[in-house]
Amino acid sequence: MAAVLPVDLDRYPIDDLERPAAAELVARCRAQLAQDGVCLLPGFLTAEAVARTAAAVEAEVPDAYRKERAIVAMDEDEIDPSIPADDPVRTAHRHSMRTIAYDLIDPSSPIRQLYEWDGLTGFLSAVLGYRVYRCADPLISLVITAMPPGGEQGWHFDDNEFVVSLLLQKPRRGGEFEYVPTIRTDDDPGWERIRRVFEGASDEVRVAPIEPGTLALFRGTRSLHRVSPVEDGPTRLIALLSFDPEPGMVFPAEVQRNNTGRTS
Repeated sequence: MAAVLPVDLDRYPIDDLERPAAAELVARCRAQLAQDGVCLLPGFLTAEAVARTAAAVEAEVPDAYRKERAIVAMDEDEIDPSIPADDPVRTAHRHSMRTIAYDLIDPSSPIRQLYEWDGLTGFLSAVLGYRVYRCADPLISLVITAMPPGGEQGWHFDDNEFVVSLLLQKPRRGGEFEYVPTIRTDDDPGWERIRRVFEGASDEVRVAPIEPGTLALFRGTRSLHRVSPVEDGPTRLIALLSFDPEPGMVFPAEVQRNNTGRTS
C-alpha cells in the first residue's frame, strides 16, 4: 500500500488502527484538538508526492476559477443588532483566490488517492470520536485552493464543524494561517475579542507552523481564522478535503457556484 499511497506510514501508522502506535497517534491528535482547536501532522504526505502534486496543480492555476469577494466574518443574524454599522465587527474581509474543483483533479494525483482512501476516513473518525464519510459532491468534495501573490482569505468562521486540509506549496512571504482558538462560545459571542483582532490590537492571534505535506484538522466554527495576504511567490496551494457525519452529502448549488463558478 505504501507504494500506491504516498503517506509516511512509518511516522503515521493509520493503515492499521489496531496497532498501539496508531492508538497513541489518535490520542495525541485528540489532545491537540481539545487544547488548541487544531491538530497538525507535519510530513504526513511524502515530499515526492507533495512536489509532484504541486507541480501538476500549479499548471492548472491560470485557468482556475477566480473567487473574489468581501465577506463579513459572521452571518447577519449572529450579530447583535445594537452593534452600529461602522463597528469593526461588521467589517467585510477580502477573500481572493482561485479554486480547482474535484472533477478537474487527475484521478492518479496523490492528493486524490489520499482523499479516496478509506484508511484516511477511518483515522479521522477515530480522532473525532464519531464516524465520518467522504462527501459525494462531484465538485467540492476535494478542492485545491491557489493564492498567488496578492491572494488572501480574510477573517472568518467556518460553517462546518471541522476542516481537513493539506498544504502543498508555501509562499516565501505571507500566506500564513492565523487563528484565535475558541474566541466565542455558546455563552459568550466574544465581540470585544473579535473587535480587537479586526483592529490589529489583539495579542491572542496565533500562527500555525504549517509546512508543505502537513495534514491539518481544524475546528473553525468557534475559532476565528484567516490566511494572511500572500506577499511573494510561489503560489500558496492547499487541498481542502470534505467529510460529513452523513453518507452521500452534496453541497447546495449556491455553495458549489461560489467555490467553482458552476453547479453539478
